Amino acid sequence: MKNQLFALLAAIMALGFTTTAYSETVVSLQPKTDITAASVGEHVAIDIKIMGGKGVAGYGPFVVFNSTALKYIGTTAGDYLPTGGIWMSPELNDDGSYDVTLTAGDTTTSGKSVQFPPAEVAPEPAVQFSIDSVLFEIPALPPDSELPSGEYWAFSILASSPPGADTKPVPVDGDGTLATLIFEVIEAKPAAITLLDINLSNTDDLPLESTLQNSLIIVNAADTPGRTAADVNDDGIVNILDLVFVADKFGQPVADANRAADVNDDGQINIQDLVLIAQHFGKEK
Repeated sequence: MKNQLFALLAAIMALGFTTTAYSETVVSLQPKTDITAASVGEHVAIDIKIMGGKGVAGYGPFVVFNSTALKYIGTTAGDYLPTGGIWMSPELNDDGSYDVTLTAGDTTTSGKSVQFPPAEVAPEPAVQFSIDSVLFEIPALPPDSELPSGEYWAFSILASSPPGADTKPVPVDGDGTLATLIFEVIEAKPAAITLLDINLSNTDDLPLESTLQNSLIIVNAADTPGRTAADVNDDGIVNILDLVFVADKFGQPVADANRAADVNDDGQINIQDLVLIAQHFGKEK
């Protein structure tokens, strides 16, 4: 867990957009609610799933999302690790501000800054985590980023199993849900959510290899519930006609006459718009 903390700090400083080496352990984002035509004010839930895990005792996801269309609400722990371990995540308050919440065993602390590990849990040197270090705005995307243009925020989570008889976190094998991310749609346009890294660790707090699959997903928000932005000709289904429409406008400056072809609303009609249509191909209202 201590190594996870320093890996998190390094990720925050470097914002490395990298994918781990191939492994039999696969981690992916999977929508828990319908994200093809979410409406403003609706909450969407995204599961972080793991398949083929071996000896997993902790994890530290690093997530980036489009903040002009989505508002981060909070994260809940999944069923993969046993309860009673460590859990730390940024959480939304009733007044719209955010705090860091840290649970260690039966003890929960929350505030603008928390100490890990809590003083009553272990005597080792502690690390202070402020809300600004686990939930923050990204000034600019790296030039090689695969994310559509826009304004983005990032956040991190830390989790580990409870200690076993040897005081080390209990390792877990198999498939399951690591965590569920909750967002609120705040603007009617497609928005990206991406999992940059998962930072799996074993019972000795050493990193485990994993492969990220389906780590970038698009929430399609629309003014009218049930309508997806990928249905550019608004005929009730995403099909070849939508692809042809965008291909015909490919590379054109965005104007009123072709605005529907800018599916991700980034001011350009390009390959990203065609990819969005392909992702929602065959979906109906």
